[in-house]
Amino acid sequence: MKRRIIKAGVLFVIFIAALVVSSLVINRGTADEIVDMGSPTLPRISFTTGGVKVNPLFGYTQDMDITAMRDTITPLEADGSLLMNIEEGTDQVSSIRYEVYSLDGEEKYKEGDAEMTGDGSAVALALGNILSDDVQEAVLKVILTTEDETVSYYTRIERPDDIATSECLSFAQDFHTKAISGDTSADLGTYLEPGEESDNTTYQTVNIHSDITHILWGDLAPELVDEAEWSIKESNSVYTSLLARYQVSCQDENGETDLYNIKEFFRVRYVEGTIYLLDYNRNMEKVFQGTGSDFDEDGILFGISSDDIQYETEGDGAVTAFVKERELWLYDRDTDELTLVFSFADQEGRDERSKNDQHAVRVLDLDEDGNIVFAVYGYMNRGFHEGEVGVGIYYFNKDSNLVEEQAFIPSTKSFAIAEAELGRMVYYNHGSSMLYVLADGTLYQIDLEHDEQTVLAEGLTEEQYAVSDDGSCMAYLTAAAEDAPEQITVMDLSSGEQYAVEAPEGMTVRPLGFVNGDFVYGKVNPDDTGTSAAGEEITPMYEIEIRNSKNEVEASYNFTEQNIYTTDILIENNLLTFERVVRDGSSYSAAAQEYVTNNQERAETAVTLETYSTDTMQTQMMLVFEDGIENTEPTILKPEQIASGEPITITLGDTDSGRKFYVYGMGELVDIYDRAGSAVQRAAQVSGVVISSDQAYVWESGNRDLVYSAEASAFSKEGDETSLAACERYMEQYDAVQVDLTGCTLDQVLYVINRGCPMIAFISSDHAVLLTGYTMTDITYIDPDTGGEYTVGQGEMSVMTEAAGNMFLGYIR
Repeated sequence: MKRRIIKAGVLFVIFIAALVVSSLVINRGTADEIVDMGSPTLPRISFTTGGVKVNPLFGYTQDMDITAMRDTITPLEADGSLLMNIEEGTDQVSSIRYEVYSLDGEEKYKEGDAEMTGDGSAVALALGNILSDDVQEAVLKVILTTEDETVSYYTRIERPDDIATSECLSFAQDFHTKAISGDTSADLGTYLEPGEESDNTTYQTVNIHSDITHILWGDLAPELVDEAEWSIKESNSVYTSLLARYQVSCQDENGETDLYNIKEFFRVRYVEGTIYLLDYNRNMEKVFQGTGSDFDEDGILFGISSDDIQYETEGDGAVTAFVKERELWLYDRDTDELTLVFSFADQEGRDERSKNDQHAVRVLDLDEDGNIVFAVYGYMNRGFHEGEVGVGIYYFNKDSNLVEEQAFIPSTKSFAIAEAELGRMVYYNHGSSMLYVLADGTLYQIDLEHDEQTVLAEGLTEEQYAVSDDGSCMAYLTAAAEDAPEQITVMDLSSGEQYAVEAPEGMTVRPLGFVNGDFVYGKVNPDDTGTSAAGEEITPMYEIEIRNSKNEVEASYNFTEQNIYTTDILIENNLLTFERVVRDGSSYSAAAQEYVTNNQERAETAVTLETYSTDTMQTQMMLVFEDGIENTEPTILKPEQIASGEPITITLGDTDSGRKFYVYGMGELVDIYDRAGSAVQRAAQVSGVVISSDQAYVWESGNRDLVYSAEASAFSKEGDETSLAACERYMEQYDAVQVDLTGCTLDQVLYVINRGCPMIAFISSDHAVLLTGYTMTDITYIDPDTGGEYTVGQGEMSVMTEAAGNMFLGYIR
């Protein structure tokens, strides 16, 4: 008996010791503190327009950049008032203030206090006549003071004159209701423009060119989970853009019910009682829930989804990480375990605040043990950083089933802009605790262990750096020392190794990208500078070279014996596509593309993303496992805790990256450009709008008068002035900023004149004129060479400007 007691005592001591050691290992580096992410706490607000709740807004706990918060727009009532609703957390609010700013944030028009009425959820903001004929739009900042902090909300506001927002909203809601109910008698087809532009084999994206069957959801028979939330994105005298977000449930062929996130976009015009549907787009994304119906013997079924699902796999498909609808999952085929590593969505309580989609998740690294380094970009719905925008770097330890925050990089920009500016390149090496971030053209190396920040390069433009698809390799142009050749620094961020590629004497080099770990770059001779057929100055590359990780030349391509040069390279999987031009003196014209397959084949993967189709759901996506899946009902793990020790908050230096041009379309930010002309061309493709980084309107699809004159006076060249210099001198009186619109069509740039400023157009390579007005058929311009004012047909002017390479210089203010 005594021996048994001793044995039991020894086992008890071992058990306690094991618990202690396990606790120390699990909590190492977390200051012995493990905290739950918790539920959302910040109030959410919305506004009422025409009796309809619109523009749900989420709160920010830091002051945001006014110019970077362009999302919704809310029309004022005729008396200048605005009805605001506090939707959640009303009891937390102790005071309400508001401030109204100019679009560029430079001027504060008004500030004041507001009081809650009734049950405390409705607030009347008496803004009065702060908007005048000269100020059509402004930015409203609402500040709620709660028990714990101050929370800010942002929307644009506009005068209600000459807009038909309520009528357009009513139409969109009616269209939405009839479509989702499959109402074939509603005759919605009269608003559509069916054509080959749409893929009628999928419900994932349905647009104005789709057939009526897809508009009416086919055989999906969707059921609304909750009412659609409507946001007004653009509103002017010509059109209104609206975006509805909601969830539906649908049954598949097997009777399984799935949940889908829907975004439905409308661009509508209302003229004298008649509605015109200018654009329509509906996106459908299945919410992955990890149930048995999401698996079969071949792999993981994503259902109706886009084809850009991010996934990483290791160990011949033993562990696979994937991101679906902003949720990070890890599937372990050997242990039959499926782990929901990260999600802001509150699946149980269905709190709308947790469903805010203004963030993205990206896998940075996955090892064979299933440990994941990942980043979360954008608005933080809940947790320690709730109400902040930034990039969080996290490490998931599979053994301990814990996520530990490594660092957080805050931003004062909106999610879309922050993602574009910070998401160009972020990589974290967990082994060395080294974080690399490229932001606003500055490359930072941050030692998280010692909290040290080093700037590796600054002032980088898009042509001066390249990043591999997985973000683990980067190359950037290094400023050459005096009398030293220009060079490119190539870094393997996963190993910390790097090497330099020097330019030949008198030449320059240009980083282009990576293919299967090999670095691709171009060599440039400054003497090859010339002009393209469009009249643009270009300096093409005379040779393309590929180097391996040992800095050894794998291949080189030179076509100059045929007078052919390379302007750019497109790298897709193992294929390199050379964009080329042929030289004739100092002029270049387009040449046939060249296709090259890299000698080093991409390693075959045991997991691939493929499409499949069924009669009811049509085209869908799935992850196919080469060896299949034995157990189609894995155990689901949901780590509910996040290790919270002393995560480092990283403040990056302020860098002026120059004027940017934002393209908005389909209710969201589409892209950001350095040059206005490129932005306008992209916006034309999505029927969108271009805004400068200081919130000046550069271009809008379809929103211009049919006839307009800037009423400029004739002028002539003075002294030795060129025609361009004379035009620029004349434009100084407008106190406007010049933007390069080269590449746009004449029809596109007329919008700029309609904004009140003449614009410069080239009718030959060295002859500039000033366009001052237009009608439906003609263009009026001033020629400083003669001092005369002329009117010609739009077709004739188009021929002249096209011959000069469509070179336009516009002015915005």
